[in-house]
Amino acid sequence: MKRRELLATLPFGVVAAMTPGCAPEQPEQPGKEQKILARSKTKTGEPNAIAAKKLEQFGLQLSTLTPQLMADFEGTLAKVAAIGYRQVEFSALGFLGRPVSLVAELLEANALTAPVGRISPRLPAEFAALSRQEQKRAFRTYAGVDFLLDNVRYSLEGAAQLGQKHLVLPALMPDGFTTRAKLDESIALLRQAGDLCAQMDVQFGYHNHDWEFKPVDGVVPFDLMLETIEPELMASQLDVYWVTKGGRDPLEYFAEHPGRIPSCHLKDMAESGDFADVGYGTIDFPRLVAAAQAAGTEYYFVERDGPPEPIRTAERAYAYLNEMIY
Repeated sequence: MKRRELLATLPFGVVAAMTPGCAPEQPEQPGKEQKILARSKTKTGEPNAIAAKKLEQFGLQLSTLTPQLMADFEGTLAKVAAIGYRQVEFSALGFLGRPVSLVAELLEANALTAPVGRISPRLPAEFAALSRQEQKRAFRTYAGVDFLLDNVRYSLEGAAQLGQKHLVLPALMPDGFTTRAKLDESIALLRQAGDLCAQMDVQFGYHNHDWEFKPVDGVVPFDLMLETIEPELMASQLDVYWVTKGGRDPLEYFAEHPGRIPSCHLKDMAESGDFADVGYGTIDFPRLVAAAQAAGTEYYFVERDGPPEPIRTAERAYAYLNEMIY
């Protein structure tokens, strides 16, 4: 999936949420999967037997399985649990019209938790039955920037019912970062959203893409956001793929902002720059997770935008991370 395709998708960072597939990866060599799982233990060199650690807790960002959720919400959650995941994070599409009470029951029935919430619009109950074009129109209507604060209030209601103490905005769109004046407006809006969350004892977070790293009048928007918005009003949910795509090193942010990144998205990059299944691309996850753990990051969510084979993507990522030593 190229950048021009990304920017043509839905607002608020719903990357390929309505796209069941993307450009296929290059065919893998026989036995590559076994080699990658073996390399997950030694990607940064053979670890010291005493110092070696495993990532005990990681979840799945459900945007990875959007087509499956649209077709079978309940059954897909059961499949996620059967793979082995114990945590999930819902996408900007929220619960696809399901009441929070039902979602809570489904999570409990599948031994799943959703500790990090997502700011999403109040979608109509018949959303899943709409055509793809109708879904896009509905989402654009209800998820626009003019509705952001109302969407925060709505999402806080769901967060309270699920006991979530983190609520993340998937993104502000690129046009909010094209001039210094627009950047200042975006920062002011984010601070208001953070204040609404703080009043409910919930930590507001912002999920980055790559456009927040394009300099505007000599400043990097993402850096300015972290510098000028108080930590109690905005945390970062660092998407390591998009930081890398934006030309920066995720490890710098973990080192420079300890305690400011309670959650992150584990998303891999193919050599071509496109998406890859976690553990099958170029990002050094053992080194990255070690830095994140040192910075106090608590929640990790596997994600891939528009994978060709969503369930297989979730399975491969789980197998890789479950064996990974950092």
